[in-house]
Amino acid sequence: MRILNFVLLATFLSTSGWAENCQKYPPPVTNLVEAFPRMYAVMGMPAEFDPCNASVEFKTPNNTVRPPIVIISHGGAGLGEAERNIAGEFRKLGFATLVFDAYKINGYNQDWRFWATQVTNESRQRMNYKATLGAYQWVLTNQDIDTSRIYFHGLSNGANVVVNIAGAVDPAHVKGIFAEGTMMSGIGVPDKLNVPVRLIFGKQDNYGGKQQDEWRWLLKESCKLNGKTQKFIQPAGSSQRCSWDNSPGSMTESPMEWFEAQKKSDADIDIWWYEDAAHGMFSGVMNRQTRTWGANDTRYAWTGASFAARGQFLNDFKLFVSAK
Repeated sequence: MRILNFVLLATFLSTSGWAENCQKYPPPVTNLVEAFPRMYAVMGMPAEFDPCNASVEFKTPNNTVRPPIVIISHGGAGLGEAERNIAGEFRKLGFATLVFDAYKINGYNQDWRFWATQVTNESRQRMNYKATLGAYQWVLTNQDIDTSRIYFHGLSNGANVVVNIAGAVDPAHVKGIFAEGTMMSGIGVPDKLNVPVRLIFGKQDNYGGKQQDEWRWLLKESCKLNGKTQKFIQPAGSSQRCSWDNSPGSMTESPMEWFEAQKKSDADIDIWWYEDAAHGMFSGVMNRQTRTWGANDTRYAWTGASFAARGQFLNDFKLFVSAK
């Protein structure tokens, strides 16, 4: 699959003038450090987006001239079936898609279990945010894409990435952000949104909850989980007030509290709710499970959704796009 992905990318590069500019970035300067028992942090500035990386999958719908594009920011486990499945659905709707694995762009090759359960949200999101912002900047130079109709979709950790992207991009190019399963820990959330944001929650999404009915949109975490305040590139937001060295004894807002504050500030933001859906709707059928983070932090982690729930989201997406 890695070879096939590279071949697909090379074909695109050769037909769009990118081949001569496709150069590898220097090796990443980050290091994995065990911060807690069986829980690692990534130290250092993450790598730039690398269009030549074998994980990059750029695809366009058939017989479409200068299509709009959806840039997809993966969840905490890295690029997987949920992201590829929804990318396929977007292409059926006439959109080009760009997916990638931020961890592989940073030179890491551990499996999805390691990334899903043994690395801090802050570390995963920093790598993913820098890669996603770089992907956006790369797409802007692509004459084969309608760069006035760029959209983003992010899942879980990727949802936090794309809501931060919403505070950094130009509305002349980006028309909408779709954040599925947003949380508050990691790099936090921005104070100001430049473009429309739609938060997406399955009504059975208890991913990360300590109780079965502790729902994702109500979750609060320790400010310590946002890591130490450091110079980074995401827009100003909650992590500057709530982190390891800023109010470490406090708790984050919940996603719902942040949403309500954004509504009061007249941001173009809404929540889309889905019945018969949990976390990562396009990962497959409903899977009622628990997962253990680090050495012994076991929590609920229901994933998947019904076919009807996925269809309803795609219909809502189409209506949003047509209205914009």
